[in-house]
Amino acid sequence: MRYPSKLIVTTAFFSTLYFSACATSYGPRNALGGYEESDVGKDLIEVRFYGNQHTTADKTIQLLLYRCAELALERGFDSFVVIQDQSYSDDIVQNPTIRKPFETRETMSAGFRTTVSPDHTRATTSTSWVGVYVVAVFNQNNSFYSQYKRSRFDAQKIINDLKSTVN
Repeated sequence: MRYPSKLIVTTAFFSTLYFSACATSYGPRNALGGYEESDVGKDLIEVRFYGNQHTTADKTIQLLLYRCAELALERGFDSFVVIQDQSYSDDIVQNPTIRKPFETRETMSAGFRTTVSPDHTRATTSTSWVGVYVVAVFNQNNSFYSQYKRSRFDAQKIINDLKSTVN
């Protein structure tokens, strides 16, 4: 019986590690993104989810809704409504410092050859999405916010529907 070579196992391990580092992790905010929240009033919470350049706007909003649902259930409520959406995108432009935009090399047949490297001269832009909702948490039929029947989110339904997105 043949076992996979060390090179294949090592390559698979580092590939997995590399690609998992790109994704926004679901959890409290860290360098790769995540959520944070603060109370802004009685049963009002400002919830933020920070994506990174590898997270789409849709995925950021799904993770934000999931966190809102978790908070509603953690605080003993079954529903929430989005009072205000303050979501935005952060565009980060990276202008590389050009120390040597031209590279001159000696060739065997033609003497010297000068080239311009596009990697040294082009700015790159990456977009990170930040979802920000101010939500009111409440129990369905037992709150001022019960009148918002069409815009009410059922916290348990959100958890069930988006569980596969988070994991």
